[in-house]
Amino acid sequence: FDTDWRLPAAGVIALSTAFTLSMALDAVLAPVRRRAYGITPPASTDTGIPDGLDEALDQIATAAEDDAAHRAAQHAYRIDLSDGLLCDVERWRGYTTGEATYYLAPGAVLHYRSFKDGGHREHHYTLLIAQDPTPVPITNIGQIHEDLLHTRKTAEAADAVVSSKV
Repeated sequence: FDTDWRLPAAGVIALSTAFTLSMALDAVLAPVRRRAYGITPPASTDTGIPDGLDEALDQIATAAEDDAAHRAAQHAYRIDLSDGLLCDVERWRGYTTGEATYYLAPGAVLHYRSFKDGGHREHHYTLLIAQDPTPVPITNIGQIHEDLLHTRKTAEAADAVVSSKV
């Protein structure tokens, strides 16, 4: 009886340790990865001391939007290992909520959001398409390609139906 639970317990402990180590290494190696990939930190801008609360709020809002865009681009390596398309911070639009969007095509955007889950931060990307109100969770850039191809085929089929009725 004693040996029946030892093997599963050892497996659970090993998996938990591996997961925790992976998350810790990811956090530690993120700056090294950014440097290796050539992602440069945003240029420092001297905004000066605000004259009032409204100006301070504007500065903070701008900083929060820039921060969200940089975070989205920084963590895009999780779904775009080519480090080409989605890592371009200039194409991301950040929001004060910490979320960001990436314009892909008319009616198609990639949405980024992050949240804390169990002590570590989760980064999620979803594809939003105007013709389909259901957000599609994205885990790799190939999914985006497939979904956009499907959207194009659906639009072409709809156009063919409309053309045949005219």
